Amino acid sequence: MVRNREEAVQAALATTRNTPGMCQAFTRGWFAAPSVGDFDGDGAADAEDGWKQEPAWAKHADRKPPRGTPVAWGGGSADNGHRAISLGPVGPQGQYMIRSTDGGGRGITATVPLDFPERKWGMPYLGWSETISGHKIPLPPAPKPPEPKSNNVTKARRLLQKARDWAKSKGKNGRAKNIQDGLNELPKD
Repeated sequence: MVRNREEAVQAALATTRNTPGMCQAFTRGWFAAPSVGDFDGDGAADAEDGWKQEPAWAKHADRKPPRGTPVAWGGGSADNGHRAISLGPVGPQGQYMIRSTDGGGRGITATVPLDFPERKWGMPYLGWSETISGHKIPLPPAPKPPEPKSNNVTKARRLLQKARDWAKSKGKNGRAKNIQDGLNELPKD
């Protein structure tokens, strides 16, 4: 099974160096996905193979790739294409960013804008995919619901009520009133 989207993003963010020309291997490695090899039979197992073998239903051409999905570009100097991982919209402007091999220079993995491979390398944007190496990328687990409020207030309320009732039963009405005033100051459950 491949890593979920957030696990893959965290693996990509932890990567600072890369081997130039190995974007497909690094991208699928962030997902712990297997290689697809030379899918198109052109003699190179490259990013274009990674994109071409993704099922049609999983490919999207819009420029809003969700966080933790692989993104693809075609062409390049050796016609190998490029693959990276989307970080989704980032910052107050909501600019779509990617984690890309060679994004910081040869051999340096960096966070760059989605259009970086087009602007810097002249590579046409192909899109993003819900799969990597043909495997559906799981969503991260839903966040855990917030812990229930501490029972300390409930426990304090219960103990104070007992103390108030005891004070009343002993005819200590002033004390019972003070305890009731304290109960009234406690936050509501």
